[in-house]
Amino acid sequence: MRRAFLAAPVIALLVSGCGTAQEASDTQFKDTEQQQVAKVVDELSTAAARGNTEKICNDILASQLKTEIKNAGSDCVTEIDRVIKDASDYDLDVTDVKVTGTSATAKVQQGDDTKNIATFSFIKEKGAWRASALGGA
Repeated sequence: MRRAFLAAPVIALLVSGCGTAQEASDTQFKDTEQQQVAKVVDELSTAAARGNTEKICNDILASQLKTEIKNAGSDCVTEIDRVIKDASDYDLDVTDVKVTGTSATAKVQQGDDTKNIATFSFIKEKGAWRASALGGA
């Protein structure tokens, strides 16, 4: 059961409505750190649409999130591949980013529904922003 629990936020992030990967939501932010966080969301959207699980696991997810997946009895590539295959939409648009030191949150709209907003959390890891939690209201 724990495996399904961990996958749920990722599924919530990827599955909604219909559409394609959102491009360049990072350009709406003036602060460089905000732009970098938004770029990670854009990269996640693009990698998911292409089925590039290795990119998601190696370049986008924080080590703590990968460890949680492993502790739940799966590995990152297998779990993300399963989630991508279940998804019908990868359209993610960053509407707001808040950065506090080495932590950040992004409000992410899924699809065209302006009420379908999730909060993603990020940490700065080895000089790059990595997703530490995907989804949640």
